[in-house]
Amino acid sequence: MEKSPNKKLSAAGLAGALRRHKLYLLIPMVIFAAGAWMYARRMPQNYRARVEISAEPVVPANYLSDRPAVAPVLNVQDQLRSIRDVLLSPVMLSRVIGDLGMYDVARGGGMQPAVDEMKSKLQIQVDSPDSFFVSFEGPRALETMEAVNRLAEGFVARTSSLLGQRTQQVDNFLDTEVAQLRRQLDQQEQGLAGYKQSVSQALPDRVATSLKHVETVQQEIQSETDHIGEAQARRSAVAEELKTLEKQGALQPEPAAKTTTDAALDDARNRLRQLRARYTAQNPSIAQADKEVKDLEAAVAAQTKVSRPPSANQMQYYALQAELKSIDERVKSYGQERDTLTAELQQAERQVDSSPGYASAVDRLSRDAAVTRSRYEALLARQQEAKLDQRAGQAGNGILYKIVEPASLPAKPSGPKPYQIVLVGLIAGLGLGLGAILIREQMDSSFGTVEEFEGYTDLPVLAAVPTISNRPIRMGRSSKVNGTKPRLVAVDQANVEVSALDQKHLKKHRLTVASDPHSVPSEQYRILAVKVAQWIRQDAQNGLAKAPDDGKVLAVTSAAGGEGKSVTALNLSLALASSTRGPVLLIDADLWRPRVSEYLGLKSSRGISDLLAEPEMDLDSCIAKVGNLDVISGGTLLSNPVGLLASGHARQLLQQLRQRYRLIVLDSPPIVPAADSHVLAGLADGVVVVVRARQTKRELFRRALESLGANNVLGVVLNDVNYGDTNYAYAYRYYQRECVGGR
Repeated sequence: MEKSPNKKLSAAGLAGALRRHKLYLLIPMVIFAAGAWMYARRMPQNYRARVEISAEPVVPANYLSDRPAVAPVLNVQDQLRSIRDVLLSPVMLSRVIGDLGMYDVARGGGMQPAVDEMKSKLQIQVDSPDSFFVSFEGPRALETMEAVNRLAEGFVARTSSLLGQRTQQVDNFLDTEVAQLRRQLDQQEQGLAGYKQSVSQALPDRVATSLKHVETVQQEIQSETDHIGEAQARRSAVAEELKTLEKQGALQPEPAAKTTTDAALDDARNRLRQLRARYTAQNPSIAQADKEVKDLEAAVAAQTKVSRPPSANQMQYYALQAELKSIDERVKSYGQERDTLTAELQQAERQVDSSPGYASAVDRLSRDAAVTRSRYEALLARQQEAKLDQRAGQAGNGILYKIVEPASLPAKPSGPKPYQIVLVGLIAGLGLGLGAILIREQMDSSFGTVEEFEGYTDLPVLAAVPTISNRPIRMGRSSKVNGTKPRLVAVDQANVEVSALDQKHLKKHRLTVASDPHSVPSEQYRILAVKVAQWIRQDAQNGLAKAPDDGKVLAVTSAAGGEGKSVTALNLSLALASSTRGPVLLIDADLWRPRVSEYLGLKSSRGISDLLAEPEMDLDSCIAKVGNLDVISGGTLLSNPVGLLASGHARQLLQQLRQRYRLIVLDSPPIVPAADSHVLAGLADGVVVVVRARQTKRELFRRALESLGANNVLGVVLNDVNYGDTNYAYAYRYYQRECVGGR
């Protein structure tokens, strides 16, 4: 049963991802570092020179009063904006560029690009409250030194001239401000006088008249409201009376009294019915009676056309309807009159409410005029004081700048710094690699660990086999048992020649149960063999076996190729043959790509396909012995093996083999690309699906199970698991170190 995907990247998982995808990390780091190094080597060298400038406050002598002269508080940080405005002005920069010929102005597009470039290479750094540094970076040492020195000299000269101009600017500013405040004060006083004149006489009379008018309008509104109430009460009474007349049937016409013509019509109809009951339709009496009925019906219809005068109830109903309409018109007229009076009342109330605002407006205008007069008098006093100081020859307050330490010739380049650039490249490559690894892991829908698989489906994991190395093993504690090498004996079909299987060949094809029996993968295959043996015993105890002495058939398959199903089938069969009571048979049922003979080093040419194609062939001639394990290879390649597997002879052959073997392992082809596994799953008692960690996609696994549709799937063997990605890897490392000899 499929569960919701739950793929989380833990610390152990991230470490495993870094190990698996280390090239994602190394390649960007190498490329970015190499690119950064080449970029740093090709960048031109720059030289930096700086000059120190100090600031001193200017305190004027006070000849006009006894107040002491106070020096201004000096802080270069507060003056930094004005310093930058003067130092980085286009006039000063263009003058230095022109004097030294620093940039190719004609080729660079004019003076403005050169000014912008020089401005970008200038830096102003505050050193203390009364000094700062000006530094400049350029490609030539001598030019850089001269440029920053000339710029500092120009700044000192410019600020000195500005100090003299500031006093005159202050005087002009004071004159302008005093004149502006004088005009503003005159306008406010004139506006206050005009407002007082417009509201002084009208305010008391307007309040009394408005209050009286409000009272009158309120009385009229109440009168109209009473009229509306009376009319609505009368309307309700009329409506109730109309409902009463409607219930009495005033709208229905009174039934007319029956005339002699109506009585004659009823008699004629009765005679006609009697005649029709007594005679046939051709009887002249029936025709005469029918004509008499039609004549009387025409007479009655002519009488009903004469209109009858209305009754007394109808006359009263019509009169009440007319009165109701008249009442509605009066109510509408009263409502319109009340709305008009309500609007008039609201206007009068607003006039009463706004009357106190006149006084507050007068107060506000008076306060504004007083504030403006105070500002005017204070600024006028400052203007007179400044003019007296100017006539006495006094200088204004200011700041005087001077060069403390001119720039010296740079001894070595200031940049670029290749190692810093390479470090930035390494960090950028590292970030890109980590991002690529994270994206790769999040997009990977395969199963990495047992927990991820169990979080996706309810199928049990029968064994989690780690990666099997195909390198030759070294002789040690794990490769010797009782001082002798493990040997596996192979016997050909004729059982004539006996030879020891090559350990290197077994290791190459990952038959770890035979080549490295004490390794962690071998233990996992033995655990799988124990679970299969338990399954056999449990079915025997539950009475699920087809016959008491019949063996079980276990199909080993996978979703697609390359997931290790053949290796799993071989190792499982070897483990079962050495631990299970009773003979075990391995059949290479992957007739599209048989690999069992190649992995075991068998030279046989006949196998299961030949037995299915030739039922009379001797069974023993196709069976090879590998130690305690019997093997039937794939045999001759066929163009349509599905037809043979689905034939009745395949079922008979398996039944014959069930009687000889306790367990039969089928190395089945993949589920998705071939139909053979679907047939073999129906012939087998159980199915084991092999899933390769970090390769089998979840979508492919789900598609394989849905396509197989078998209810005898025992579980899954998770192949090629990296235990380093889990939190319990220490248990396997302990086993390898203490029990296997540290391999």
